[in-house]
Amino acid sequence: MSDFASFFLDQAEASHHVQFVYDLAARRIVFVNAAYQTVLHGSLKGVNAELPALLQRLHPDDLAYIAHYWARWVQNEVADEVEVRLQTPGKPNQWFCLTPSYQEIDGRVLLGGTLRDVSVMKRYQENADLFNSRKNATLEILSHDLSGAFIMVQQVAEFLHEEVVAPDNSRIPEMLQVLEATSRDSVKMIRELVNIEFLTSANSDLKVNRVDIGAILRVPLDQLQRGQRLLGHHFTYTLPDEPIYANLDVNKFTQVLINLVGNAFKFTPDAGHVAVHIAPGPGSVLIHVVDDGVGIPLAMQPYLFERFTKARRPGLRGEVTTGLGLALCKTIVEWHHGTISVDSTEGIGSTFTVEVPRSEAIGSLIPAALVELDA
Repeated sequence: MSDFASFFLDQAEASHHVQFVYDLAARRIVFVNAAYQTVLHGSLKGVNAELPALLQRLHPDDLAYIAHYWARWVQNEVADEVEVRLQTPGKPNQWFCLTPSYQEIDGRVLLGGTLRDVSVMKRYQENADLFNSRKNATLEILSHDLSGAFIMVQQVAEFLHEEVVAPDNSRIPEMLQVLEATSRDSVKMIRELVNIEFLTSANSDLKVNRVDIGAILRVPLDQLQRGQRLLGHHFTYTLPDEPIYANLDVNKFTQVLINLVGNAFKFTPDAGHVAVHIAPGPGSVLIHVVDDGVGIPLAMQPYLFERFTKARRPGLRGEVTTGLGLALCKTIVEWHHGTISVDSTEGIGSTFTVEVPRSEAIGSLIPAALVELDA
């Protein structure tokens, strides 16, 4: 063995991550480092005998995804990392990140890789996403609730200013003007706070993970439903019966959903209905945000998703708009290789539809790929 090869072998043996080489023709692991014993609790000599049992621990929701990945890997068509889950009875799932490599030496195809345990990082990310989802939904609820209250105070103050004849030298007109200005500024400040949060999220780096879209969107949807008493609307949602996975930046994508629901609230009268329906499509996930509000004039619809659109208008309760919200939604959805569209009729309501691709190809790859790995 050359000094060069010996150096890299020593590096692999010293690594705290699992390093392995799989001979595709022989269907055997021909090298695995000592980390296999500490990370996966296996035996170096028994690694090939243990491989079928290890594959049986793969999370069932990941099988199609892994099979699709494997089919591309053996053709040297993949360089991206992949994250998978291993199940252990009575314990939390372990998350692993695989960094693949492909080498063809003297006609032999060798598949190498580094397997890193990223369970701690994934749990941290899940908790952060959960916190952000709840925070953003709560901000949207409070912004509508507080804005509505301040707008009402402003309108009452304006009415009193016009209708009440104050005595000479009275400070009532001055106090009513202060009340109007304070209410108006408060509404502006509340909406700016929500807009800044959305803009900050949109301008941060994209952090995409493979997630069950129903599970991650249930959190903000449940928060919005609990807040419907404050919002004065009837809000409902439906989720798919089975998990559907997509590659999403959870924080950004939930912001898109909350923004669309917030817009529906703005243009739906009190006691109106707003609903979100998440359903599978052919190779995609469909998210429909439906309301029975005032609808969007036909002339405005072509310009809805433009930045600083001329289609912007205040909400039914005087809520201001920057004309950026739907444009940012469109940008974020396109970052996820998806589309956003609207179907609206004045006086009847609107339906916004977001469609993003699923993360795996469902098909006949599963049995073939797993048989090949198990053999």
